[in-house]
This record gives sequence, C-alpha cells and structure tokens, in this order.
Amino acid sequence: MSEPRKQRQIRATRHDTVLDACRDTALVIIDAQFIEMFDHCDAVLLDFAERAENNALQGRFFEAMNLLQRRRADIEHTFRVEINRGFERFARYGRLTDEDGGFSADGIELALIEPEDMEESVACENLTMRANASFFPDLYALAQRLAVVNGGLKLKDSEIPAGPHHLVRSFRRSLESLDVEVKIKVILYALFDRFVIRQLTKVYDELNRHLKEAGILPNLKPVPLRTDGGSAQRPRPTAAGDDKPTPKDASGAKAKTATAAHRTASPDGGHDDQPSLANELFGSILDLMAKRRPDGEARAAPDLDAPSNPQLLSAISRIQSLSRADLGSAAGGTEAFAPDVEVDAAFLDRVKVTLADERRQIREQVDETDLSAVDSDLIDLIGMLFEYMLNDPILPNSAKALLSHLHTPYLKVALIDRRMLVDNRHPARHLLDQMIEAGSLWVEEGNPNRGIFPAMRRTVDRVLMEFDDDIALFDELLADFEAAVQEQRRRIETMEQRSQDTLRGRERLQVARQKTMRTVQELIGRRPLPDAVLAFLSGAWTDHLVFTSLREPEQGEGWQRAIAMAEKLVDLFDPRREAASAEAIGAVRDAIRAQTQTMDDVHRDTIEGLLALLDQPPAQWPRPTPGTPPTPDEAASPEAAHDAGLPPSEALAMDDEDENDDVSDEEKALLEELRQLRFGTWLELTPSDGGRRRHIKLSWMSPLTSTCMFVDRSGMQAEVKGLRELAQEILAGRARIVPPPKHPFIDRALMSIRKVLGGGDKGDAALPQTDRAP
Repeated sequence: MSEPRKQRQIRATRHDTVLDACRDTALVIIDAQFIEMFDHCDAVLLDFAERAENNALQGRFFEAMNLLQRRRADIEHTFRVEINRGFERFARYGRLTDEDGGFSADGIELALIEPEDMEESVACENLTMRANASFFPDLYALAQRLAVVNGGLKLKDSEIPAGPHHLVRSFRRSLESLDVEVKIKVILYALFDRFVIRQLTKVYDELNRHLKEAGILPNLKPVPLRTDGGSAQRPRPTAAGDDKPTPKDASGAKAKTATAAHRTASPDGGHDDQPSLANELFGSILDLMAKRRPDGEARAAPDLDAPSNPQLLSAISRIQSLSRADLGSAAGGTEAFAPDVEVDAAFLDRVKVTLADERRQIREQVDETDLSAVDSDLIDLIGMLFEYMLNDPILPNSAKALLSHLHTPYLKVALIDRRMLVDNRHPARHLLDQMIEAGSLWVEEGNPNRGIFPAMRRTVDRVLMEFDDDIALFDELLADFEAAVQEQRRRIETMEQRSQDTLRGRERLQVARQKTMRTVQELIGRRPLPDAVLAFLSGAWTDHLVFTSLREPEQGEGWQRAIAMAEKLVDLFDPRREAASAEAIGAVRDAIRAQTQTMDDVHRDTIEGLLALLDQPPAQWPRPTPGTPPTPDEAASPEAAHDAGLPPSEALAMDDEDENDDVSDEEKALLEELRQLRFGTWLELTPSDGGRRRHIKLSWMSPLTSTCMFVDRSGMQAEVKGLRELAQEILAGRARIVPPPKHPFIDRALMSIRKVLGGGDKGDAALPQTDRAP
C-alpha cells in the first residue's frame, strides 16, 4: 500500500464515528423516500397503462407492475447495500470504487453500447447533472469537509458518498435484476428523481451538520447558488407528493436520449443518417474476415438490403431437409438428449464437425463465381456464432444438441435478412437469444424433458418443418416461446418460494431448540436432580418448550408459565430447603399433568416416571445425580438436528460463527463480500472427486444465522451452506461465483468474434468460452 493511502486510512480511522453517523443518517432519510417512491409506482404505471396505444404495450406495463411487486424487497435491499458499500469504500480507500480501481472491461466490451444501455446511461447522466447543479452549495461544502477526512485530497462529484452520482449509480445497480424494457426503467428514473433526488436537501444539511459538529471546517463559508439574474438563492426541491411523472414527463426525460437510442436500424427497414453502433460492429467483423483472405482487402459497408442468392438459398434448403429428417429420427427422439449425451466427451467435437460439414456442402453446391464475398463471410460468421454457443460452459449439452439443428435455418435467415446480425429487435435473433438464456436457466442435464426443454423442442421442430423464406414465422414462434418462458418462470418462482418457506420453518425450529437447550441447561445446572427429573427436563419438557417458543417467539405467557413450572420442579430438590409440602408437590404434579397432556403418546414413559416419583414421599426419593444436559453446541449437532427432523447439512450450516480465531484475513474479507451477495446469484460447484460441475442459485439468506439456501434449475432446494463453509469452498477452488451476462447471447458472440478476428489469428477462430450466469 502506498504511503498516501496509509496516511489517508489513518486519518479516516479518526473520523469513523462521524462517517458512521453520516451513513446512518443518509440511509434513514433516503430509505424513507425510497419506500415512498415504490408506494407510488403502481399508480403511475397504471396511468401509463391506461394511456397505452395498444393492448401489447398495456400488457407490458401490467407485467412491469407485477414484477416490481415481486422484486421490490430485492431492489430495496440492493439499493441499501450499495449506499452502505459506498460509505465503507470511502472510509477505506477515499473513493467509492474498489481499491483496484473498480470495474474493469476489455476493449471489446467498451466498443459496443446497446441502444437500450445508451438510453439508460444518458438518462442517469442527465439526472445526475441536474442534481449536481441544484444542490451545488451543499455538495461543495460536503466535498470540502470530506476532503479533510480524506487526507486533504480533493473529491470529484462522483466520489462523494450519498452524492447524486452515488445514489443514481446505486439505484441503477438495484434495477439490474429487473427484466423490463428501457421505457419502464426511464419511468422509474423519473420517479426516483421526484421522490428521492429532489428531496436530498435534508440529507446534505444533516451530513454537513454532523461534520461541522465533529470540528471539520465549522467556519466554512457557504457558496451561494446563483440564478440567471444573478441573485443567490437556495434550490427549492419539489415536494415528493406534489406531482407524478406522466407519459408526457417520460417523453421529456428521454428527449436527450433519442439521438443515441435511434441510431439503430428502424423496424420498418429505414435507416438514420448516422451509422448504428451495431452496423459498425457487423461491418468491422466482415472487414476483419476480408483481411484474413488471401487478397487481404477491406470492403465497404455491407448492403443490408442486397437481394439474396437464389442458388445459395436452394442449397441451404436441401441441407435443411436433411436436418428435418435427422431431428425426426436419430437426433429427434428423447433418447438423443438423455444423460448419455452429457457424459460423451467427444459430443461437442462431433457437432462442430457436422456443422462445418454442412457449410462445406452448401459451398460445394454453389458455383464459386456466384458466391459473393459477403455471402461467404456470412456463412462463416453463422458458423462462428454456433461454435460460440457450443463452447458455452453454462448451457447444458442437451440444449446445445437441440439448438445446433438451427444452424442451417439461421444461415438462411442471415442471407435473406442481414438485419438479424444488426438489429437486436429482429424476431429470429431475439428468439435465439431467448432460447439460449432459457436453456441455461431451466434445462436439466440429466432430465431434459422437464423444464423449458419441451418448449424449445417444439420451437426447433417448427423452424425446421415450417421455415422456408418467410421471416414472419419467427414473430409467431417468439410470442409462443415467450409465453412458455413466462409460465416456466411462474412455476419456478412458486417452487422456489415453497423451498424458502420450508427452510425458514426449519431454521425457526433449530433456533428455538438452541434457545431451549440453553434454558434447560441453566435449570439443570442449579443442583443435582434425580434421573427421572433429568430425563423429563431433557426430553419431554425440552420439546414442550421448543414448540411453545415456536408459537410465542417473544417468550410470551405460555413460555413464562412453562419456565415457572420447571423452576418449581427443580426447587423441590433443593437440599438447602426443608422437605417440600404435600401441597407444593401436588401443585407441581397437577401442573405437569395438565401441560403434558398432548405429549402422552410421545414421552409417555418419561412423564409417567416423573409422576410416579412425585407420588412418593420426599423421604423415599432417590439420591440426586449431577445434571449433564446437552450444550447449545450439541443442540446444533447433526444428531440433534436429526432428532428435530433436519438434514445434517442444514444443522451444520446454522452453527454459530463466533469461533473465528482461526479465520484468515483473506477469509474474513471474502465473508464480508459474500454477505452482500444478491439473491439470484449463480455459483458453480466442482466436486472434489472431479465429477460433473453443478450450477446452483442463491435463493435465500437467513438474517439470523447467515444460512444460505441454493436452488437448482427447477427451483428446488439443492444446497444449504453457512457463509464460512461457502467461503472456504471458494478459496479452495471448489466453488466460484458466476458473473451475470451483460449482453444477450448474439451480442456477446459478435463481440467475442470481433475480438478473436482482431487478434490476427489466421486459422479458424478459436472462440473463447463465455463466462456468465445461467
């Protein structure tokens, strides 16, 4: 670590208290406004839905409303986590990014910005710039004071914790898991502006007050905000409830994004004056492919409306007819995608050879003079696209086997309508993106006929059987497949919710058992007790207390009554007191009999043994023996968990993590990162014996014990792990977090293809494997 960094951390440590106060204050105020924003979302989206121009658009607004309701808790959690993380990073590094400079991206990622991403980015930038201007005096004072905390280093606007840049970026990250179109997100940004950003005056007043009271530049002279007329005034934010975004407001919020967002090819086939970014990517790929040929000459931009070659299309149709027969026989039966496909190490190589052979046959059936350079490159490009799909480490092999049959039809689509490789709204392109994403999520390798696989199979069947030259077929196929995806998602979410509810119940039982064990241990440890009393308290009465605790988590009247009875029972055997009276013994006996009526069948022998003991005169009671109850740690053991109906793995996952004496600094840092994991994060597990890798998704994390529940592709519980166990597996290389994809499949493939071609490889492009979440 550099000396300036050390000095900055030393100074920041001295100001930990005031920074914590600033963070807590910001979270309280902003969180209240954030909740109010969500409370208005339904009304605003409903207003947009009522003004929608058609039923399809109206349906998308209703879908967004339902999705927001389901994802609200996750969005709010992520937003709070990002704000808290910003303060932590400022305290540690003096900035809001990671110590190593935050995110990293290679050149190929930065070279392409999707229109939707650009529209969202510009909307965020506009919102941030307006807020920086509106709150300039407060932000200036805040930046000056935080610079003192930061060792005198001046802060940029983007480095101010709780500043507009920090908050907008946190909100954008919280929306990353929200699968809605950019128009809906623009509306949410408008709501965020009205209910959160415009209400930041109180936040910045409080933060500056905390810093001033801590003695940090208490006499700093304020900088006035001047209007065009020259008079100084303080910004007057609009009250959060005064107005709401309307369709007209949304149009205004998007006005500055129109130029960038509409640089893509329009759906009706027209073009804007400026070339689209997707066109540039497509053109650069073809240019790089041209340079790889012997002549090595670059070409002009491809004509997207050029007529297709009839001879070439006929050759593709003949190959496609063979694929139809192949799908209906050897590759068409369910056996073709059974587990033996999964374990066939040579399977992918055989498929790649088959697809290459199809392209060779197509070329052989066309006169070389009739095959244009662009068409030849398109054939190679589609081949690279499907090879990229076959190299995907997440997509199950059964899905790869099925989707590989689309290779020849998609050759024809690309030659008939080259816009498929340019316009991400093209139905054929969107359909392939959707099927690969759905296959990664919901195809089970060992049982492909479950999940989304049957819908994928029907779609591939129809493409092979019905597609000739009518691109409109893909609109129908896309609508049908999206309906199947929505139904599959609904089933998965239902199953996942049931798994979560089951584990929550099990955890409550385990926590209640541990609490009860501690209570019983304290009671038995007071004095020696007869064996019959020990057996009763450790068995029947422990179970009674557990179920009482489940009914009354806050130790209500039933719990207190049960504890009082147990204390009276133990006091009967206090050697320091005179022998208990018959009335006292009778009262305890009657209370035990009344409170154990429902347990007679389970603990009959134990209860009858205690009652028989209490029926005897105290002088005849057996000599007490010291109590040796199970400890709370033993209550969490696999054996105790088995008695409670818990699998051993879940009991181990819920052990206390207080024994951290042997935790390394690396493991502690990883544990802190894992506590911030978002629900829906996928992990890849590699068995220690070298078996098949598994992919599981984080579905739930206990706020009490940090127990993590992971589900498989069907939404069923797959693993339950404690955070420390997960951290140790990651450090040992047996588990890794799989980052989510930033772009749809074809976009990722084209960017990787261009990267490979630009590397100067003269042979067939050895496309890199993708690295993304399923």
